[in-house]
Amino acid sequence: MENLAILAAMIIIIVIGFLLLFYLEAPPTRPITQCSFQKPGFVCIRTKLSASTGKLHFKLGQGTGHNISIRGVSCTQNDSPDFAKEHIILYGNGNNVTMYSGEVAVISYPNDTTKPWLSISCTTADGNLPNERSIGTFYNRRIYMRYTELDTNITRTISGTLSARYES
Repeated sequence: MENLAILAAMIIIIVIGFLLLFYLEAPPTRPITQCSFQKPGFVCIRTKLSASTGKLHFKLGQGTGHNISIRGVSCTQNDSPDFAKEHIILYGNGNNVTMYSGEVAVISYPNDTTKPWLSISCTTADGNLPNERSIGTFYNRRIYMRYTELDTNITRTISGTLSARYES
């Protein structure tokens, strides 16, 4: 009976050892990315930042209880409190992305040739591409988004934070 208890303890230790080895030695499968919005009801689903172009691939989910029309997105290192008031955050030419509550949509995608207005760059505070965009380098700051609630016709501008590594 004592030998059985020792054998069981050894098996448990070996299993725990393998699990620790697996979790401690496993390389990360994706670069570390954090994205969040201040306003409840919005969630970042997919965020990728291209090292070669500085372009943002951004998929958003919304559950605000309103169907919305996203008018524009800005990705910038300008975190001035007045940025959203002083800068135009529009896709331009009446372009928008309509989202129903509970839906997920792509709001920035540099490779969509049918919707070139979705090609959004993440810039420095002065509107230029950052000089350092090598793979693995971090980009940190803000995403601003302007949208209109289709049932109330109220236009809102919200901001979120983005911290992402540049990818290939």
